[in-house]
Order: sequence, then structure tokens, then C-alpha cells
Amino acid sequence: MEFITAGESVDRMASYCRVEQLLFGLLGAWAADVSEPAAKLSLVATADHCAWRSRRWFEMLPTAAPGPDAFLTPTDNEREVFALVADLVRSSQGARMVLAYDELLPALRGAMVDHLERTTAMADGPVRRLLAIAITDISNDLETSIGPKEVVLALAEERTHAEQSKAALAAVTAQIRKIFGA
Repeated sequence: MEFITAGESVDRMASYCRVEQLLFGLLGAWAADVSEPAAKLSLVATADHCAWRSRRWFEMLPTAAPGPDAFLTPTDNEREVFALVADLVRSSQGARMVLAYDELLPALRGAMVDHLERTTAMADGPVRRLLAIAITDISNDLETSIGPKEVVLALAEERTHAEQSKAALAAVTAQIRKIFGA
């Protein structure tokens, strides 16, 4: 296994920060449009967790020139992927739940697991600690989303929309992994 360099680690942390901000906006907007109360609460809680983690990643970015703000402008690829995701779900509550909890958050967690496995305890103690916290937080969000997601998907129409959206998203899975730093 090849260990991650300091520069790669910073690039990944900046990516997590940007993507978590984008997830906060996306999931928060979706929560406003979802009518099922359990799904709404799940999306709101997850959006809140994304905002909290984004702040933690920002705090980990270098403060020396060019400074942490220089890392926060979303890339064209990040904007493109999030626009595509927003287009895919349209008004489907089921598609929103499936894309959030079966695609986006697992991809983010996977990138963080890879990052954690490729860091050293001596050189990257604070980064490893935050990665472990973030991985656990995302895992908890995924676990608590199961019930609300199933309630929404119990409607045949929502399940169909979700499956269609997920199939369309499969074509851009590589782009999604790329925006998460994997």
C-alpha cells in the first residue's frame, strides 16, 4: 500500500470540505420538498451533519498562504456532478433518498476510509482522528436512514423513480468517486 502524501491529504480534506458544503445545500433543499416526515427529518439531520463535518475539514486546512479559503471554490467537476444529481431526482422523494443514502454518502465514506488506510498515525494523527469521526458519523447517518428510506420507497411510483435515477447515475459513478478524492 502506498501512503498518501501531505499534499494529497490536503487536497482530499479540501475536497471533503467542498463536497460536504454541497451536500448540506443539496440535502437541505431536498428536505424542504419531501413530504414524508421521517424522510424529511433524516435529510435535515444528515444535512446538519454535513455542515458540521465541513467546518471540521475547513479547520484542518493549512492556514499558511494561500490560506484555507483558497481551497473552497468548488471545481467544475463537483458542480457538474451535483447539477446532474439534482436533475436526476427531479421531484422524486424516493430518488432523493436513494441517491443520498445509497450513492453519495457511501462514496464519501469510501473515500475517507481509503484516506484513513493510507495515512500514518505518527504523521497524520489529527487527520486520522477526524477521518474516524467522520466515517462513524456518516455510517450512523446511513444506518438511521434505512427506515425513512423504506417508508418512502414503499410507494411503487417512488421506487420506480429511484431505480431509474440510480441507473442513470451509474454512468457517472467514476465522476462521483473523483469528486470525493478517491
